[in-house]
Amino acid sequence: GGIEVGMPPNEAGMSRNDTDFLHVYNWKKLAKLVKDKKNYNVINGHRIVPMEVSVANDCLFLIPEPKSPHGVDVSPDGEYITVCGKLDTHASVYKWSKIKKLIADKKYIGADPYGIPILDMKESLHGQVELGLGPLHNQYSNVDGEIYTSLYVDSQIVKWNYKDLKVLDKENVHYNVGHLCGMEGKSADPQGKYIISLNKLAIDRFQNVGPLHPQNHQLIDIRGKTMDLLYDMPIPLGEPHQAVAIRAEKLHPHVRYPMGTNSKTGEIHIGKTLAGQEKIVRDGKNVTVFATMVRSHINPERITVNKGDIVTMHITNLERAQDETHGFTVDHYDVHMSLEPGETSTIKFEADIEGVFPYYCTEFCSALHLEMMGYLMVKDPDKKYVSAQKLKMKTMTPEELKAEYDKTVAVNTATQAVIDSVVKFLKDNKFSDHKVVADLVDDAFAQAGQIPEQKRLADEAVKAGDMDKAILFENMIWQLMVKTADVGIRAKDALVRLIATPQSTQVQRGQKAFDEGGCGGCHVVGKVSSGPDLTGVLERHGKDSAKWVADFIKEPEKMYKDPYVDAMINSFNLKMPNQHMSDEEIQDIIEYFKWIDANANLF
Repeated sequence: GGIEVGMPPNEAGMSRNDTDFLHVYNWKKLAKLVKDKKNYNVINGHRIVPMEVSVANDCLFLIPEPKSPHGVDVSPDGEYITVCGKLDTHASVYKWSKIKKLIADKKYIGADPYGIPILDMKESLHGQVELGLGPLHNQYSNVDGEIYTSLYVDSQIVKWNYKDLKVLDKENVHYNVGHLCGMEGKSADPQGKYIISLNKLAIDRFQNVGPLHPQNHQLIDIRGKTMDLLYDMPIPLGEPHQAVAIRAEKLHPHVRYPMGTNSKTGEIHIGKTLAGQEKIVRDGKNVTVFATMVRSHINPERITVNKGDIVTMHITNLERAQDETHGFTVDHYDVHMSLEPGETSTIKFEADIEGVFPYYCTEFCSALHLEMMGYLMVKDPDKKYVSAQKLKMKTMTPEELKAEYDKTVAVNTATQAVIDSVVKFLKDNKFSDHKVVADLVDDAFAQAGQIPEQKRLADEAVKAGDMDKAILFENMIWQLMVKTADVGIRAKDALVRLIATPQSTQVQRGQKAFDEGGCGGCHVVGKVSSGPDLTGVLERHGKDSAKWVADFIKEPEKMYKDPYVDAMINSFNLKMPNQHMSDEEIQDIIEYFKWIDANANLF
């Protein structure tokens, strides 16, 4: 990548591969190695074991893992390792005994460019489970095999079993959950009573008081068969003191700052910078950077200065969406800023440390947050630098590049079809009548509006025969599609809540019985999952459909030989279990199905 030299942003290349790597260290061997001076270098007072020493002594290994992972969690008994990649719908469960055996047998499938051995992913896995969109972090409960995972894009908590590899339950949260907090949920003795969902965004959950919304922490009871959301708890960035209540009608908040606002004065900032206006200005030892931030890149992505220069950075948050705050810091320089949508802010520091220092966003802002970064290069003007020898890496053949290009374009075409279906739903249901939804749609269109230019650049690269660059631009199109879909799905969910028919008390009881009965483990309303879609189920068996469905719920085993049921069993390779519902619960569920059919166009 490299925006300032006409390349796609860094994120296009960072997310290009289908997998990333899990690093496996033998820390006991490493502890022994550092007792001998020949095995380590001392850097800033720390003993550092080089990669080549680690590899030579069988201390370092790689295992492919889901794309853009958000951490690794080890089960309480130490045997299972769970990794979630936010750009993959699956959780991957590795088995420690399998990994140890592969290492002991020196059974590798190759090595990376640095010579680190790579273990086979399939042979390391216990299995994979499809959880949903944007899986991030995990917590364990006190029930054997039970784990809870956050879904950032789907805004859900998933309860599943990492031994049986089955999804057990899902709970909607509001919105875009990142970390979870369980009761000792990452220890060898988790308590398993409650989970706190630490949500990144809170769009319509609380009274709006300005561009920066509170984080919404939600308390979830996990003691029963299904999860039960108990409480919403808005949390500001710092510990609140001396709170004051005023009438809500006196509040007239902005959704975002007028672009380029200095939040301290309310006036337009002298460093206001719009897209395309980014630049670096040098005046002697004074270097001024006019930069922008937007999901998911910082422009410029590379800044080079001399040691001793005074660096002033004016940064503008170009976001139009609500609550899409960005943070900014430069590693080792002890500077930080927080930027709400539309805000411009400034930091100033002396570049007195030679080296290469990452700068990056410090607020979780999107599914591509980790890719939102750049590099400050501080050179000593009195030194001559020798370029590091480039790695001799295998390059792809023209045929391989063409195949990857075709695959990337096909993925983009399929992704666009999903976006088109969401857009059609929003338009068909008059989203513009609801401001909170319309604001989200505006933001989604702002992301989608950048796609044509990236497509033009991709096509130009194809014509020029630069397929590698074309693939990067097509990957950038996919990144923009992900951002569009992320906001579009949020808009759709918000619209459904606003326009669905209000539920009667009986319907609410029916939905609760459906959820607590574990029905959602196989049936997902609106789409085929581990079992058939239940939309329209009351129309499939003639005029006595309601009785047929009620009888089936009550005693499904008596109907396994029914031709329709037998076909479903063969199709899904599952049998409907008896959930021992009472007659009252069954009738409530029938009313819930009627409500689903009345709102079928929303699912």
